[in-house]
Amino acid sequence: MNPLREDLHALAEQAPTVDLAAQAVRGARRRRATRLTVAIAAATCLIAGGGTVLLQQLRPEPPVVLTPPETTVSPLPSEGVAPIEQAYRQDCYAATCAKRAWRLVTRDGATYELTAASGIGPLEVTADGRRLAYYSSKQRTIVVRDLASGRTWKSPLKQPAEDFSGSGEYTLRLSPSGLRFIVSSWGGRREPNKLVDVERGTVSDLPRGWWPVSVSDGSGPVVLAKPYDEASQVWVLGHDPITIPDFTYDYSALAPDGRTLARLGQTFDPDRRPMVQRDGSIVVFDAVQGGRETRIPISGIPEELHPSSLGSWLNSTEVTVVAIPESSRGPVPVVYAIDVRTGKTRELFALHDYGTTSVPGLVH
Repeated sequence: MNPLREDLHALAEQAPTVDLAAQAVRGARRRRATRLTVAIAAATCLIAGGGTVLLQQLRPEPPVVLTPPETTVSPLPSEGVAPIEQAYRQDCYAATCAKRAWRLVTRDGATYELTAASGIGPLEVTADGRRLAYYSSKQRTIVVRDLASGRTWKSPLKQPAEDFSGSGEYTLRLSPSGLRFIVSSWGGRREPNKLVDVERGTVSDLPRGWWPVSVSDGSGPVVLAKPYDEASQVWVLGHDPITIPDFTYDYSALAPDGRTLARLGQTFDPDRRPMVQRDGSIVVFDAVQGGRETRIPISGIPEELHPSSLGSWLNSTEVTVVAIPESSRGPVPVVYAIDVRTGKTRELFALHDYGTTSVPGLVH
């Protein structure tokens, strides 16, 4: 599996070297939609805050389809459901794949099928696993559902299915409660970038071309990012954007202090191929003021795996990371906690290695 980050770096290699004033690499998002993507997610029982990502199995050429045996599962009950550990859709390469329902695996081991969710569009779970958000083509909006009580909220933003279909891409970034979120889509017929507050019934436009990193509840911080050819900008709304010396989307969610972010370290050399390479470190920086960064080597991850995506903070010093293999024949991805002071990791759990999986916790 080649991580999404490598696709973006490959795009950077093709672009001429320009300074920060150059046009942002907005085409990277559109080109990602045509590639096989790999994104990983962390378990909800261990993560506080952040978004989720998708894990997609890389198919060799010619494709070898290993279809898991079909099993019948019960529909998601209207209430009384334990927190979700992960959601998945099994691998499918037929024309009917878009209609394949999501299956939800709870922490107590139950598996349910969510028939209300559209076969297209985002499906995400809050970091604590207690609320689910998904696009309903029937209601033409995103629905948030509390799994224990069964209560639902409908987004005030009406969206056609075209926002989430065709060649476009989309991102749904949830706040911890799920009642405030960013929904973005690009590369399709429309390219919305909206901040939605379900409780207040408000919808605000966000600047186009900025990718959502994290969103807090209430009136808390919203973090956006934009990569350029040799640098990126990070913007905590309400403050001035800061510049970091990496072309990257690999950020963590905002730390509990409301200003600290982490990103995966890398090096850039225009005379090297690929020009951008991982350096096996984690970089911590102030997303509000910028300035000094702390770069710490990551230790404790097996050689056959490499850090791919960061997620939410488990506490004030540990952030989650997913390590993935270089190929689909390698070991399954594993989620670790990294101590940003020492770079030491501790294994949390392994991920499923089939189908498309969405689990709370990671930023992608």
